[in-house]
Amino acid sequence: MHVVWKRPDGFHGADPADFVVVNVGTRAKIWLHRSDRTNFPFRIAGDWQEADSGTRLNQLVNLLGRDEDAWIDALVKIYDDTMGDDPGRYIDDLARWVRDLCNHLKGDTWELDIMNHTLTEVADRLTSLRAAFIAAAPSHNN
Repeated sequence: MHVVWKRPDGFHGADPADFVVVNVGTRAKIWLHRSDRTNFPFRIAGDWQEADSGTRLNQLVNLLGRDEDAWIDALVKIYDDTMGDDPGRYIDDLARWVRDLCNHLKGDTWELDIMNHTLTEVADRLTSLRAAFIAAAPSHNN
């Protein structure tokens, strides 16, 4: 399995106006597509559930630059679609999964640097929002 970056140059004839630039960490920026938030900016290849994994990763990455409420709302929606019954374990597993993806990046040196910063920021954000997510997540134990 590896994670590759669908760079904005040549993305289905996209125009620069189709993207928004988001700061990632202190040294990097990433271009996020304004409307295609499930298929862009990354692709996971070689995973038996690569389409689902890629969609989940892109949904998280596209939350960068958004406020805490947007993150919590999106995380609750994603969690609602799972069979999970423990929001704490779910958010911990999600953050761990994103951090693990940093070990499976494929690309040029500068691409690897940007992807690593991006995934690290997503994982850090998940960790920092843990308590707020647990408070907002519905119980599936009914």
